[in-house]
Amino acid sequence: MDAELWPAFMHLVRSASGKTVTCGDQSPAHGNGLLLYTRPRKEAAFQLAGVVCPDPSALARWPAELTILVPGPAWLSRIEAAARTPLKVAVLNPVTKRCTYERVRPGPRR
Repeated sequence: MDAELWPAFMHLVRSASGKTVTCGDQSPAHGNGLLLYTRPRKEAAFQLAGVVCPDPSALARWPAELTILVPGPAWLSRIEAAARTPLKVAVLNPVTKRCTYERVRPGPRR
């Protein structure tokens, strides 16, 4: 993702979640995507809530409840093409400032 769009993308993440959000590290176990943690209230601990832009090759064993966050339709297409299990994807477009949620189903294997 373009570094100039990162602040707008994170603003969308915070707005969409309605919770306190913090970034973790890139995670090799999650396709080198950036880990995002949320907490529902101040006293609560942060919990893993999603992963930003994981490598599509890592989707074969993706946890069903873990949301993938992507910055637009091009990234969504990459995730759709690689899906092996049902996935939750948040498309947070920092250019249009729109947020949509998609349920991606595995397509036919070629």
